[in-house]
Parts: sequence; C-alpha cells; structure tokens
Amino acid sequence: MVRDRTNPDSDASVDAGRGAPYPIVLVHGFAGFRDIGPVGYYFRVADDLRGRGETVFESVTAPFDSSEVRAQMLARYLDTVVFPQTGAAKVVLIAHSQGGLDARWLISRLGYGDRVAALVTVSTPHRGTRVADAVGGTVPGVSDGLLNAVATLFGVSYNEARARADLRAAFNSLSEQNAESFNRSVPNDPRVTYWSYAGRTNRRSGREQCGEAVIANNPGAVDNTTLALLPFALFLEQGDSALHVNDGLVEVRSARWGRFMGCVPADHFDEIGQVAHLIPNLESGFDHRAFYRDMVRRLRAEGF
Repeated sequence: MVRDRTNPDSDASVDAGRGAPYPIVLVHGFAGFRDIGPVGYYFRVADDLRGRGETVFESVTAPFDSSEVRAQMLARYLDTVVFPQTGAAKVVLIAHSQGGLDARWLISRLGYGDRVAALVTVSTPHRGTRVADAVGGTVPGVSDGLLNAVATLFGVSYNEARARADLRAAFNSLSEQNAESFNRSVPNDPRVTYWSYAGRTNRRSGREQCGEAVIANNPGAVDNTTLALLPFALFLEQGDSALHVNDGLVEVRSARWGRFMGCVPADHFDEIGQVAHLIPNLESGFDHRAFYRDMVRRLRAEGF
C-alpha cells in the first residue's frame, strides 16, 4: 500500500533531501510502457537528456486503468526507486496524456505536494476528450470482461507492470463527462508549479486556440496527422474546426492547465517521437527531442 501523505497522523514525514536541480521523471500515458526493445515511450528522450547531464527516470504504470490506480503505482515507483536512488527532496514530473491526470491524483489525493516541485503536462485531457466518451470502453455485443481479458493479454505482452486491465475505468478517467468531477476532487496544490503544452495537427494553425502562451505560436508550422489518428482528429473537429483544434486525441483547450507554455505542431504520437522518429518532421520541423530539451532548460532556468 502507498502511504497516505494527506493524513497528518500517518508515518509520512519527509526527510530533508538534495535540492534543485531535481531529477526528472517521465510519466507515460494510456496504453503506455517504458521500453519495448530499443523503443521507449518517450523515444530516445531520456538518453538525450542524460547525455546533457540530467538525471532522468522513466516510470511504468498499468497501461489500461484509472488514474487513481495508476497514481498509486507511480507513487510506489517514486518511493522505491527514484527517492532512494537520488536522495532528492523533490522530483519534476513530465507527463504525457493520461500520465498528467495520474500525476495530479498523486499530488492532490496521495499527498505528494511536498515531494513534487513541478508537473509539466503534454496534451493531457484535463477537461476530458470526447474520444473517450465515444469509445466508452465498450464494443456492442462484447462484454467488459472479454475486452478486459484481451487488453490484459495485450498489455502484459509489452508493459512490465503486468497489470490487469480495466478499460472502462481508464476511459472514465479520460472522458469529458467525468472531467468536471475529477477536477473538483483533484485541485492543484499551491506548493507545486503546473505547466502545460498542447499539440495541434490536421494542418491547423492554432491561431485562435494557441494564444496567450509563454511561447508564441507559429501558425506557419503545421502538421499532417498520422493516419491512425486522422479519424479521431476529424471527429474532434466536428462543429467548428477552429474551436476544436486538437492533436488527434486531445483538444488544445482541454490540454491547457496551470501556466500554458504553448502549442507544438505535432499529433499525439509525434509529441513523444512515435513511431521511432529519428529526425525532425520534414514538414513542420518539429523535433521531439529538442522540444524536451527546451522544456527542461526552461525548468532549470526557473530554479527546478
């Protein structure tokens, strides 16, 4: 069991540890993993940052489950691996997609606000995604039990967490329908700095949705959507494509949380260098490794 750091009577005292620069923990999203052979979820990002002197860890949680369950696994990883190995007082969490919701639950509901210096989310559906509502974890005529069994077999084939799948719980965590209640129950911790980035694809400029950001939007840099994500991008754009600019799974307006750093011309896969991107995008110029380098540079410049 993860210790309840929200209970002042529990054994949750935090020993003084090493200060900034804090170690970085990369947190994966839905269906994520740490490594499949030579391919990591954040493709070659950790090695690139380590080559620049950074201390970087890559966590692993259940690929298909609620953010509540995944947060407990993330807490366990921090307590048994990251903090013992580094002696650090705090960590910086960089989280993609559902990983950002996991991290927010960790901070707010498991009481890790004293151990997390900053949380940076990349295309996390803080206000849900209609894709999750539409899919809903079900297929007509197929039981949840069968779907979860198939997902479990699939998940354990590549994710070392070896966790039993709960697709309905995962989609509930990601849905627009449940986002409001999630946000009410998982408020930001004032001790933690929250930054967010969003992706935009399907050749959208993001002029309307990507404004008022730390990093100015470049409307001239556009991205063609990965074929597998194109149906979802078009689905999300229904009604008003300028309003519903998205990365193929998450709308920009849902990804904005805390201090909005800006948009990148990338879809949900491009943001983490998938599948196995070795060079910058030939059309948009987006370089996922350079993106994370700049992110970390900005974090360090602000004292993290």
